[in-house]
Amino acid sequence: MRSASLVPARRSILAPDVPLLAALYVLEGSALLLVIAAQHRGSRSFTILSVIGGLALLGAATAIVLRYRTRIRHDPRRLAFTVVLNLVPVLLILATAELTVRLLARPTPRGPVVMDTHLLPWRWSDVVAHNEALLARAAREGSYVVADEVLGWVIGPNRRSTDGLYFSSAEGLRSPAPGIAFRERAAPRRVALVGDSFTFGLEVSYADSWGHQLERALGPDVQVLNFGVDGYGVDQAFLRYGRDVRPWRPDVVILGLINHDLFRSMAVYSFVSFPGWPFPFAKPRFVVDGDRLTLLNMPLPSPHAIVAARSIRELPFIEYDPGYRAEDWKWHALDASYLYRLLVSRARVWREPDARRTDERVLALNRAIVRGFVRQAQAEGTRPLLVYFPSDRDFRLRADDPGWQSLAQTSLRASGVPYTDVTPCLAKENPARLFGPGHYSPHGNAAVAACLHKAVQALLSASTS
Repeated sequence: MRSASLVPARRSILAPDVPLLAALYVLEGSALLLVIAAQHRGSRSFTILSVIGGLALLGAATAIVLRYRTRIRHDPRRLAFTVVLNLVPVLLILATAELTVRLLARPTPRGPVVMDTHLLPWRWSDVVAHNEALLARAAREGSYVVADEVLGWVIGPNRRSTDGLYFSSAEGLRSPAPGIAFRERAAPRRVALVGDSFTFGLEVSYADSWGHQLERALGPDVQVLNFGVDGYGVDQAFLRYGRDVRPWRPDVVILGLINHDLFRSMAVYSFVSFPGWPFPFAKPRFVVDGDRLTLLNMPLPSPHAIVAARSIRELPFIEYDPGYRAEDWKWHALDASYLYRLLVSRARVWREPDARRTDERVLALNRAIVRGFVRQAQAEGTRPLLVYFPSDRDFRLRADDPGWQSLAQTSLRASGVPYTDVTPCLAKENPARLFGPGHYSPHGNAAVAACLHKAVQALLSASTS
């Protein structure tokens, strides 16, 4: 009979301490939360994340200490196994997540984007490289748009766009062929158009633009001059009228705008406020006190001075641009990780609203600008008309809520100035036929001209009475 002492003892199966394992996971998660919160110090998100992370960290640390003292300190093998079982999955998950985020990232002029989230912080050198490439291409191929120390950018005289769709006159206005001198074709009556790409007639030929079609509808005695420039805010349109349109002494001046133009008026560097902006230029910036307008930044820095800046903080008046937040451009050691940058960027939605871009400030500034435009035009003996152009997005929102109004429509309604909203008129058309890739189609331009014809004709008639 075999002695019992010769039978080997059965070794116990090593198992982790589940409560300790859970507490370690909570500790690591709360620590990450506090690190992310530190990137938003002074904001509402900092307070929220700090409270949640701090309470979780305190609770996890307390649980770990109690578990160690009461259960596991006398079992070092189990303690070590629990720690390893915690660290290995955490490291594997972090490595996998980091690799996934990097694979999903796509490059943009402002750095990588993951699932429509721009990864903070931004790098000034990326912006400089993009702007230098734009300037180099313009120098190499020629550019329809050129820098201007007052307006930011204007259409160059005697130009042809690289795609052959747009031409400019000797005076820098949109024209049916390059080099035409509109002053030599003066008509008894003049209508001037000033505004953004919707006024310019982007994506269609000169013949299909609403400005030219309006001229045809008004008859041979009326000359319509298109001073529209792609990308303009309300402020630039106002300044273009004051400098470039007034010498023509038009009978009627139309300032066309879309909703986005109001936010453009708040920017100092559009490529900062609107990532991917195609023009590497500064723009004018008004400040308003009541109805008194003051220009901050004249003359504007040249494009070459902008790209020569060693950091974004060196750009004059950058603090007035609502797209600029200093913390979005500061780099830390952990920013080497795309995963960490994604988490920090997603937490940005909890930041305090920027006081520079509240609706009240946007409305106050643009309301003062349009009132200044009307006063200036009337003082010159010109009949002013503001025109609101609805975008494709306007019609999509109105389809869900027929009573929806854009901020620009609200601003015009409260401004007390004469304006025409062509939305009700265009709503009679099939929205699918009104728009091309981003602007009015030839059919949409024809519809705009038809919508404005009577109003412009009435102003022309009134100016002769």
